[in-house]
Amino acid sequence: MILEVRFENFRSMKKPTVFDLSAESICEFRNSIMKWNRNKTDEYRIVPMKLLYGQNSSGKSNLLLGIKIMQEIISAGRVDIPFSVPYDQLVYVNGKDKPISLGVSFIYDDRVMAYDVCFNEKEVISEKLTVNRSVMYQRKGSKLDMAKTNKSVEYLDEQRIPSIEINEKQFKRYQGADIFLTRGFKSFIAPTLGGMIQDYFEKRLFVSMAAGETLLHPIALKNEKEVSAFLKSVDIKEPIDGSVPLAAGTTRLINFVDLLYTAIKEGGVLVMDELDTSLDPNRLIPLLSRLHDPKINKNETQLVFSTFNPVYLNKYFVRRDEITFVTREKDGTSLKTLIEYANRENNYMRKYLKGEYNTIAPINYKTLYQR
Repeated sequence: MILEVRFENFRSMKKPTVFDLSAESICEFRNSIMKWNRNKTDEYRIVPMKLLYGQNSSGKSNLLLGIKIMQEIISAGRVDIPFSVPYDQLVYVNGKDKPISLGVSFIYDDRVMAYDVCFNEKEVISEKLTVNRSVMYQRKGSKLDMAKTNKSVEYLDEQRIPSIEINEKQFKRYQGADIFLTRGFKSFIAPTLGGMIQDYFEKRLFVSMAAGETLLHPIALKNEKEVSAFLKSVDIKEPIDGSVPLAAGTTRLINFVDLLYTAIKEGGVLVMDELDTSLDPNRLIPLLSRLHDPKINKNETQLVFSTFNPVYLNKYFVRRDEITFVTREKDGTSLKTLIEYANRENNYMRKYLKGEYNTIAPINYKTLYQR
C-alpha cells in the first residue's frame, strides 16, 4: 500500500508537493479503509482508491509519472538511464539548474518503508531509506552514513552486519549515478530487505501511462473464469477467445478486469492515467466498487487513476478523501481533497461542474453562443 508520494522540482511541481493516500475519519465507506499498525505510534489508515481530477496541464499525469520514474530508477539501479520521458522534460521548466527530488512511503509485509532520492541527469545528489521509523542509511553525494542502532540493525541480514563499515569506506568507489539501495545495500548489507523493496516496485506496482494504452491490445488472460463471469454480469456476450474481433472499449475492459483481479488476488497497487478512456462507467463502477468490500479486497489492493468523468463524484461510490483535485497555480501544481471543500452531501457533481472546487473554470454558454 502506498501511503504518500513526494515531489520537488519535478514537471509541474516546483515546490515540495505531497500526494497523500491516508484515510480521514469520515462516515462514508468507513469499513473499506485499509488499516495497519505495528504499535501505538505506528498506526496507518489508507484509502483503497484515489481519483485525480483536474484540467488539462494541471499536473494529474505528472503525479502518476513520478511514481513510474521511481519504479524505473529502482529497477535499473541508476539515475542516468533513458527514462520513459527524457530527463529534460522531467525537471521543472524553470528549475533546470536544480535536481529532482522524488520519494515514496509504502507498506509491504510488516514494514513501513520510505525511500527518497534526489538526482540530476548524471548523478545522485542524496538518498535516504527508512524502515519502521528507523533510518537505515543516508547518502549525500559520495558520503554514506549507515545507521548502526539496534533498531536499524535488526532489519539487516545478520551475517552481513560486519559489512556496514566496509561499505561506508568503499562507497566512494561507487559511480555517482548508482543508487545505493540496489547496488550496495541490497547486494552487500541487506539482501532480504533490499530484495523486498525491489520486488515491491517491480512486481507489486503496475503503472500505465499514455491514457492506459497498455490496455488496448489483447493479452493472455490470467483470470479467464472471473473475466467471463464479470462480462456476463454486465451483458457483454462476445466470446473472449479471439474467435471474433472486439471493439476497442471491450478489449480495454477485458484487460482491465483481468489486471484488477490479478491485483486483488496477489495484492498490489495499480496506477493508471485516464483509466476510463472509452470505458462505460456503468460497467466500470460496479467493478471498482469491489475495492471497498474487505471480503473481496482481502489483500488490500489500491487503485490510483486520473479521470475527467464527473460521474464518480457520488457519495455512494467514493469517500471524500478518495478524490484529489489537481490545480495549476503560479508556483506549480497544487493538491486538495474533496474533504477540504465539502461536507457529506448529494451534489458533489453539480458543484464540481459549476467550478466551486476551483478545479475547472465554469463555462458561460450564453456568452459562448452569442452572435
